[in-house]
Formats: sequence, structure tokens, C-alpha cells
Amino acid sequence: MILYFKKILLLFIPFIFGMGIHFPSLALDSIDVHKKVISPEEHFWIESQARFSARIDSGAKSTSIHAIDIEVENAAESMEENVGKQVSFTIVNEKGEQWSMSRRISSVTKVRNSQGVEYRYNVPLRIGWNKINKTIDVNLRDRSRMTYKLLVGRDWMKREVVIDLEQ
Repeated sequence: MILYFKKILLLFIPFIFGMGIHFPSLALDSIDVHKKVISPEEHFWIESQARFSARIDSGAKSTSIHAIDIEVENAAESMEENVGKQVSFTIVNEKGEQWSMSRRISSVTKVRNSQGVEYRYNVPLRIGWNKINKTIDVNLRDRSRMTYKLLVGRDWMKREVVIDLEQ
């Protein structure tokens, strides 16, 4: 008898949900209607001056920007010893436009990717999109061979946006 009831219940579950019947215990509390919807490719502003075409990557923990001419003031031999020191660098967008910047190195990140393992400097940068402006640690990397010179990771998206893959 119980097995028969389970079979009938399994047959009617899709029908019940299709009718839009509301079950409070099945509500998805994790959906936040205040989050902005972002497409996988967007335009971002760096420090309110540099415009970049960016790839949104929920698989990437951190944000990465195309940087060249990276020079640490009074550089030590190991990257970890340079944390807290001033670093000068030039960011370059997909159009080849360049902006020279200088920041304090906040940390060094170990990044694993298809090329292997590499270490990168992190610096605080203000990144903006659609009235969301955040200062986050961004890692500096030569992305010259990559289509997108800015890769936006979960650190920037956290609690404010959801990705719409159909856009």
C-alpha cells in the first residue's frame, strides 16, 4: 500500500508544481531579488577612468587584470617579501589603451590554471559596473594573449550579482 502511494505521489509532483501550487517549506530562501543580473561579458570601469571589456567567471575566485611593466620599489628577492611595498604597473584594455598606476602590494596569490601554478601580486583597485563600485584586491598578470584583459571573479560578484548565461 505504501509503495503504491509513493508511485502515485511521484506521478503527481510534476503536475502539482506545474500548477504553481505554493509549498512554503520548499521556498528557495537563497534567492535575493535585490541582486543585479549580469551577463557573462560586460564593460567595467577601473578607478573610474579605464574602460575594460570583461569576462565574468564564476569559476574564478579572484579578479585578474592585464598589467605590464610591473616594477616593485626596492624589490626583495621573494614575492612575499614585497608585500606592503609600492608597485608601479600599466594596465592595458582590449583596445590597447594604457593607464599607469601605483599601489601598495596587499598580498601574493598562488593561482592554478591550465598553464600550471604561478604567483601574482594583488593590489587594491576600484572596479565599477552598473552603479556597483567596489575596491577589491586584483591580481596583476600579463593577459596579452587572452581575449579579455579583465577577468571578474567571485570576489567582486559576492552577494550583489547573479550571472544570466542566456544574455
